[in-house]
Amino acid sequence: MTEQGWAKFSANSEIVSSIAVVVTLIYLAIQTQQTNEALLASSREATMTADVEIVSALISNPQAFANLHEPRSELSLSEQPQTANVLVGLLRIREFAWFQYKNGVLDETTLRSYLAPLTRWLQWEGAKPTWNLFSQEIDPEFVAYVDQILADTE
Repeated sequence: MTEQGWAKFSANSEIVSSIAVVVTLIYLAIQTQQTNEALLASSREATMTADVEIVSALISNPQAFANLHEPRSELSLSEQPQTANVLVGLLRIREFAWFQYKNGVLDETTLRSYLAPLTRWLQWEGAKPTWNLFSQEIDPEFVAYVDQILADTE
């Protein structure tokens, strides 16, 4: 092959190589988008499944739901752990959603929709002592975020 032939071959190879790189980047961008959508769907499914489990527990023990509105001091010794377990479940599910938000899987609108039941419950005066107790056991940034939402709604 002549020198001019090699130069053409080399130029064509560079063009093909550049096209291959662009096609690969487009493919990876599509794959990344699909992975992100799958993560979001999985996160939403996990939150919904956990919520269904809490609702099922409340249906089987309706007094636990009623007790969520009562001050802890007014509950019997048997009612206190039941109520605390419902709250812990609600908190942990929302904390999970918070971590998903912090990792960029959820947007803030979705996070706030997940937090709505928790923040509504925390607006009842009887819930504040329980929140104060359990908020020491969860992510401090999550607690600050929820406290800010509560302050904004007052």
